[in-house]
Amino acid sequence: MSDTTDTTAFSVSTSLDGQLALPAGFQFAGVHAGIKRSRKDLGLIRCTSVAGASAAGVFTRNLVRAACVDRCATLVPASGVRGVLVNSGNANAMTGAAGVAVNVAMAQAAAGPLEAPASAILTCSTGVIGVPLDPQKFVDAMPAVCAGLSEDPRGFAAAILTTDTVTKVAHGSLVLKDRGGEARTVRLFGVAKGSGMIHPNMATTLGFVCTDAALEPGLLHELLRAAIEPTFNAITVDGDTSTNDTVLVLASGEAGVEIGRGEEDGGARRAFAAALQAVLRSLAEQIARDGEGATRLLEVHVSGAPDPVIAKAIARGCCRSSLFKCSVFAGEAGWGRLGAAAGQAALEAGFVDLDVSHIEIDAQRVPLVREGAALEQVEFGELARRLREPTVRWDIRVGQGPASFTALGCDFSYDYVRINADEALQVVVNADGQVGRNVTLASYTPILKHQLLVDGLSYVRRFTGLRVMVHLSGSAARKPMLLASVARDLELMLNAELRVLVVVPDVEVLAGLRGDFADGAYRLAEVPNDPARIAARLDRGQACVLIQSRPDPGELVALGVRLGVAKLLSLADDQGLRDAGGLVSELSPDQALVGLDRGRFTTDADENLAFARHAARQGLGALHLIDGRLPHALVAELFTEQGVGTLITRQVR
Repeated sequence: MSDTTDTTAFSVSTSLDGQLALPAGFQFAGVHAGIKRSRKDLGLIRCTSVAGASAAGVFTRNLVRAACVDRCATLVPASGVRGVLVNSGNANAMTGAAGVAVNVAMAQAAAGPLEAPASAILTCSTGVIGVPLDPQKFVDAMPAVCAGLSEDPRGFAAAILTTDTVTKVAHGSLVLKDRGGEARTVRLFGVAKGSGMIHPNMATTLGFVCTDAALEPGLLHELLRAAIEPTFNAITVDGDTSTNDTVLVLASGEAGVEIGRGEEDGGARRAFAAALQAVLRSLAEQIARDGEGATRLLEVHVSGAPDPVIAKAIARGCCRSSLFKCSVFAGEAGWGRLGAAAGQAALEAGFVDLDVSHIEIDAQRVPLVREGAALEQVEFGELARRLREPTVRWDIRVGQGPASFTALGCDFSYDYVRINADEALQVVVNADGQVGRNVTLASYTPILKHQLLVDGLSYVRRFTGLRVMVHLSGSAARKPMLLASVARDLELMLNAELRVLVVVPDVEVLAGLRGDFADGAYRLAEVPNDPARIAARLDRGQACVLIQSRPDPGELVALGVRLGVAKLLSLADDQGLRDAGGLVSELSPDQALVGLDRGRFTTDADENLAFARHAARQGLGALHLIDGRLPHALVAELFTEQGVGTLITRQVR
């Protein structure tokens, strides 16, 4: 998806880079409250306007609903809302009367610091179902939450995530006139989470939109309900609705523009409604694109239906068809599966007059079916190329009716089953009620365990005798748990007979690595910055450590080139390099240099950009930029075909 989505008078940005012009009257925070083991898991949106915010919401229609959904549904539409408190990691669903009490305690924990009644605090939860949630965690975390409040929404956007791979935001502004006829800027900001259990019947997962326009709650609710149908209610990933689905809209009124129901407000009301729909549409697309295990976004446009309800039912039915979604993953022209899915959905929707001879199907604008039969003249080579693009659109006409609808979904990959089967086995709750994962091999199913061992051992053989440089910085060097993980990874690399040079910032890190090595397994030898002496030790199979307090990336790359290292792996506090489309997994040196020169890439670890430029210029064989905040990320990147960071390589694969 591109960074901006144009509407008639509104442009939606999905970037959080640089200075952000967000709605006035709101603050955001995100902290680690101990609900998850390590990641942020508690977020707050605070309305700072004197009168509070108008609020409206739409919620899951699943009959099994979490306590937060039932409570919020009784509180909105409303005025005077002071905050929205959201936790991730634990859905607090199917937890009985205790869960209801915890949800109330959650609101009360925020009400005190925000000097508001508990009824002015809305609550949302997402995560594992059926696990008790400790209310004391909210009380203990609120001082940190309040201390972290600012206009920066990044912490909140991260704190609400579960199996999501990226944060999901959308924001923009439009110019409207106030009651005096003066032009003023109105801003909207939306943030969402969602990756699996997505088949909305209202909403999907969690979504929040803030605006500084002024609208009374009833009108805000009407506009939200209208905007939900072609956006959040248009997407499906797996056909499963959640117990916690919620979308809330808050209006602070701080822009000084009041939007009412009167005829004189018609233009402003329509413009705001279009902007709200554009924000929700962008968030919906981001959710569908980030479906669990997804590799591409799927759009199915249905036309010719007798009424909008049937058009929507057929489009969504096609998007949730497992057979058709598998064809999308394979990049195949599975028009027969699409036709069958449309027929099933039409039957379920009561459209029994569907005539096969009226069906027309196009894939990526390529005609495939006319009058219910396949066309003979199709350029399948070009079609195959188009079906492997990041976004795949299918059009199906089911008759001569006036109604149409576009549904959003994603493909069905191997990883969807892995995430929802093998990774489900890994979910554990410790004695403190923290939700985490047991990622040991024992937690996998026997078939996958066997495949992992076979693939892993055969892959490791490729690296025997190769020289590798590992650069440690940030959390990987400073946090004991992560440093122990690095030590374990280094031992595995040495067991695979790699020749390893580790670059650390100081003697304390070296001491930590030595302490985490198994007794008598290997000796980490400190070496001077002398390529000849380092090479000699590496050839003898010794693990070498070079201490560089502030290493220059260019000098380290030059050392790697002189030593003939096959790979330089740099662990820092970021995933790697990102562009408008998210994390960039692989680049050639030329692609890296062109992108760097044009300012294409961003990163929270400044050294990543320098390492990328020097590696591309100096002829280093391969550079891996790895998120050192992930345990065992070193082995995950080195010993798999597709790792967890950014790879800049001269090797054509």
